Amino acid sequence: MARPEPRAVAGALTLAGSAGMLMPLQALITSSAASPLGGFLPAAILSASTALACMLVASVSIPAARRGWKQVGAVWRERHIPRWFVLAGLIGSYYIVAQAMSVGSIGLALFAVAVVGARTLSSILIDVIGFSPAGRQPITRQRLAGAVLLVVGATIAAWGTGARAAEDPMAPVALVVAIVAGLLVSFQQSMNGRAGQAYGSTATATTINYLASFGGLLLAMAVVALLGIEPFGFAAAPQWWMYFAGPLGILFVVTGVSLVPKLGALVLGIGLVTGQLVGSLIMDLLLDSERVGTNEIVGTLLTLVAVFIASWRPNGRPQWKASKIS
Repeated sequence: MARPEPRAVAGALTLAGSAGMLMPLQALITSSAASPLGGFLPAAILSASTALACMLVASVSIPAARRGWKQVGAVWRERHIPRWFVLAGLIGSYYIVAQAMSVGSIGLALFAVAVVGARTLSSILIDVIGFSPAGRQPITRQRLAGAVLLVVGATIAAWGTGARAAEDPMAPVALVVAIVAGLLVSFQQSMNGRAGQAYGSTATATTINYLASFGGLLLAMAVVALLGIEPFGFAAAPQWWMYFAGPLGILFVVTGVSLVPKLGALVLGIGLVTGQLVGSLIMDLLLDSERVGTNEIVGTLLTLVAVFIASWRPNGRPQWKASKIS
């Protein structure tokens, strides 16, 4: 396949970084909606339901998605993918709740560091066991060095949570919740990737993911209501800006799928993660600069460097060539 023009690559990489910078905005919307809507679960359900509505419209409108739905029955009957892959949607629901719960306590930048750091480490494990659609991948010295630097950077960034815990006792818990979300999201992406291959449609796999996510959140809200912890439903009518969290999440996924042929999975991942980390830090500095310490800035930058190192090819060159998509 021909090597893409440098300007086209630069433009696509810039678009990937911009899409990554939208993820902190989604997290901020979900977190800010939690209080007026009555809790973390209502905010997460609003995000998941709006995303599901958009994906259902896409499933009807996009020819490839309609063909994908015709394959669902055969895929499940013949067990082309394990049936427990439906749990990918539950991981998605947990991630949305983690956003709503954690950002208000630890801030956008630290949330991004925790998620990106944990996701990179779990990605290495996924490569070792061959869980992703790409199968087993070799673990190079560069990736191990990146993983070590990642832990150092995340530790430095998290150093200030002790001071934050004095203001918010939930800060350490929120940090753990974010780390677990990062560990799980890599497995979710691998499951969705394998499901998309089986269905022959990314849109079909994404819609099923949001169906499971919405169902899991609805069940969790019912259980919480039965236990008398929170009432069922929304405490107030959602405001207009709250509906954007779900579509922003879809935009992130769609941007990734559309840019893979131009950048390849490796460089695309670097662009998305760079945007997420830098965007989170900038938004934290603009919204509440007094809570952002030097350690958090240094830790975020170290995490960014670690992701570059962990994602680097063994020959020292990034995969600038486009990947062949079957």
